[in-house]
Amino acid sequence: MTIEGKVVDENAQPVAFAAVRILKNTAVVSEKISAEDGSFKVSIDSTGYYGIQISHASYQAYQVYKQVTSSLTIEPVHLKKSEKQLEGVTVSTRKPMIIRKTDRISMDVANNALSAGKSSLELFQLAPGVFVNNGKISINGNPGTRVMVDGKRLQISGDDLTNYLSSLRAENIQSIEIIAHPPAEFDAEGSGGYINIVLKKQKSAGLNGSANAGYTQGRYAGTSEGLQLNFKDRDLSLFASYSHEQTKDFDDTWFSRPVGDNVHYQSTAKRVNSYTSNRVHVGGAYDISRKQYIALDYTGSFRDGGFSYNSNIAVTQPQTATNRYVQGSYPVSNTRRYHNVGVNYHLNTDTAGSGLTILSDYTQNETKTFSSAQSNFYDDKNQFLKDTLFRNATPSTAKVFTADGKYIKVLNATSALTLGAKLTHTNIYNSGTFESFSNSKWDNRNELNYIYDYQERIVAGYASYSARILKTTVQLGLRAEHTHTHGDLVSEGKLNERKYFNLFPTVFMKRGVGKGQSLSFYYGKRVSRPSYSDLNPYQSYADNYTIGMGNPYLNPSFIHSFEMGYTFKNKYTLSASYDRQKDLIAQYALQSDTDPLITIYTRRNFGKRSNAGISLYTPFALTKWWTWNNNIIVRRESVSMQDVEIAKTIFTMQAVQVFSLPKGFSFTVNATYYSNLIMGNFLFDPFLIVDAGIQKKLMKNKLILKSTVSDIGYGYQLNGNVYFSNTKVGRMEQKRQSRTFNLSAIYNFDLGKSFKARKIESSSLDEQNRLK
Repeated sequence: MTIEGKVVDENAQPVAFAAVRILKNTAVVSEKISAEDGSFKVSIDSTGYYGIQISHASYQAYQVYKQVTSSLTIEPVHLKKSEKQLEGVTVSTRKPMIIRKTDRISMDVANNALSAGKSSLELFQLAPGVFVNNGKISINGNPGTRVMVDGKRLQISGDDLTNYLSSLRAENIQSIEIIAHPPAEFDAEGSGGYINIVLKKQKSAGLNGSANAGYTQGRYAGTSEGLQLNFKDRDLSLFASYSHEQTKDFDDTWFSRPVGDNVHYQSTAKRVNSYTSNRVHVGGAYDISRKQYIALDYTGSFRDGGFSYNSNIAVTQPQTATNRYVQGSYPVSNTRRYHNVGVNYHLNTDTAGSGLTILSDYTQNETKTFSSAQSNFYDDKNQFLKDTLFRNATPSTAKVFTADGKYIKVLNATSALTLGAKLTHTNIYNSGTFESFSNSKWDNRNELNYIYDYQERIVAGYASYSARILKTTVQLGLRAEHTHTHGDLVSEGKLNERKYFNLFPTVFMKRGVGKGQSLSFYYGKRVSRPSYSDLNPYQSYADNYTIGMGNPYLNPSFIHSFEMGYTFKNKYTLSASYDRQKDLIAQYALQSDTDPLITIYTRRNFGKRSNAGISLYTPFALTKWWTWNNNIIVRRESVSMQDVEIAKTIFTMQAVQVFSLPKGFSFTVNATYYSNLIMGNFLFDPFLIVDAGIQKKLMKNKLILKSTVSDIGYGYQLNGNVYFSNTKVGRMEQKRQSRTFNLSAIYNFDLGKSFKARKIESSSLDEQNRLK
């Protein structure tokens, strides 16, 4: 919730840089400096009576008390001139890197020295409780996290989501919000909660914008450039942004496992990724009247590239001294074309904050992947035995339409009711063509070719009621969703159709128990549907003995979450949580039935998963120039199904220190430690990641220079064991280009007066995530 308004003088002229303080029970809960046009907007955690204090060196102080039930807009505040005048005043503020709010954690990106050279996907790794591996995102150990951009859920998942997030650079991002427990207004999809990327907004009437450039050096180098333009004239605002990126990195993997009692398999693989990305975002908003506006925007993301993949495999049989060696090359090239068009309409129906919002989105995502494999087989005397050569093409087209309507009615000073409905229709067409080379020609492998047509329709309705009852803030929500899926494996004549209806309740309560102290409780039920790429039954060959395979028969996974929290001095937070998930969807490694040397990586519904933990958040202001935020999580996680049983107590700690230095310098250090990680039937070893960055502001803060060293100690190496039938069956060690040196420069220009930017939302954030 927010409180917003405008500060003006006796002649109704804007008063810039006035100090605005929001008080509750005499305690300051939020502060803000008014903009050049006198406007301000501050966030609050709950409903109730709030004091609004406004002060300025040239004016008399002002104070008023207001009842807040939802977001509140107050009438312009007229300040009277003070008898004592100052020639000038300088106001400076320091924004915390991490801000913990009632329902989310917000991480500042625009003023973060560590953001240099990073994509949005890499920035997630800096956020408290968030972990990313191979594009899979989890919050506090819970997988199935969905991603939004400016409140719009991305309708892509898997590799498509990874590619999109990799092309969205830090230079275009204002902040990142981690929402572990979404309310009923959010789609029930996303057992791991939501991450919302907040893009930088236009601030001034006339023309303003920014230009940026960055350079990254690891084993390989990369560059990024971008331009943002914003224009505002009366009731019309327009914006456009473009970014370009060239990246190159590596992934080295070593894998070893026994095959039966007498055979041992070991592989060493080196992969080099190269991509060129272009991203365009254009749109505008028109104020029909003071109470309503309409907005339209388009996002296009275009990515071309691929990777080279070379491996050496040794299959040894010590007892018979019969060894086999395979040297292979497995290059992959792919193109991706992502388009999203969104329109939204907002109408304020009264002065209390009631209003109607209508959103609609159309997303189209096209990918084309071409891969080939050439392998040479040798005996233990390095004598050539044979070779194999094959290739395949796997194009995919996804079309998603969403429409969402929501009405908020403020009932009285302490309560509000929200009603809404949403329709989502998805159509995805996948196909694959495989060929092998023999007798000097390419032969079609019809037994491997496939056509998979997937359709999904979700109809949802929801209601949410918030009120203050017996000095307790209560928010109750209920979402109902009916899902109809139709998966047609045309090539094999197999049809997989499902229809299911589910209710998803949410309960949130918060009660003050003393000055600056409060207790909170949350319960919610959510669903994690398989990503569209996970449902695609194609086979991809990393080498002759390593196969990736989709699973069109995945079921949705349901999760129940509980959390109790205690807040002290309005900033220190202790919470205990418990999550229980049935039919967890996770990556699974298993041996082929036809050849025990072949490892198949696929997605499966695990039997069940539980995650119980305690977290402690402690921000410290050690001095005026040194802040230290700590986030500590201790949790007990267990995963079990018929042939896998893994249970582990996991300790995670993140410490962020920010040093505000003289002459516009700031220095930031982020250290994150994981004692273990469980991902499917993988149990990873402990690792530590340390990043450090320095930032310098010049030209009255218009020019920002950043320099960062990521993963200084090369700690981000995923080394771990694979378990099957409750037994360790393999060992994997992986090293990536995580240690990099980054430089970036951002120049901001402003040729106009300040104005309030309209929020452009989307109805298709959940579905865009699954397309990735």
